[in-house]
Amino acid sequence: MNIKRQAFFALTSIAILITACKDKKAEEEKTAFEQRSRALIENHIQLLNAHDLKGISAQYSPKARISASEWKGVTTGVAGADQVFHLEFHLSPDAKYLVDNLIVKDSTVVVEYDVVGLKDATNGIRYDVRRSGIFKTDGSRIISEATYTNPLYYHNGN
Repeated sequence: MNIKRQAFFALTSIAILITACKDKKAEEEKTAFEQRSRALIENHIQLLNAHDLKGISAQYSPKARISASEWKGVTTGVAGADQVFHLEFHLSPDAKYLVDNLIVKDSTVVVEYDVVGLKDATNGIRYDVRRSGIFKTDGSRIISEATYTNPLYYHNGN
């Protein structure tokens, strides 16, 4: 009987140890994935500030879904990203993207930021917009982005 208890205790201890190791490995993989997602979106903001249209577009997966509260519909993929940011940079050639907060959980990254610049370079109207972007990544590319603009934070230089 004593040998059975010792064997049971040993097997139970081994099972607990294996489970703990698997949990630790899963947590490490999750942390690494979140770090890659964070780095991707931090790089995205740098590319936005550099107005690097090719670099930004290359960050999106071919089937990425991109939407914004400022326009209707959904655009997709690299070509959709190119179209959206080409228009944004045309309307605001000196826009700067100033991040206040970046939250990462699994494959989701939430970014709170201001966009400041010129709405129209020819008449010099300045604008500031408060935005929140919700990004989904696969760890190496953006697979979806939904951007929300708060019109109450819109300032036209007054």
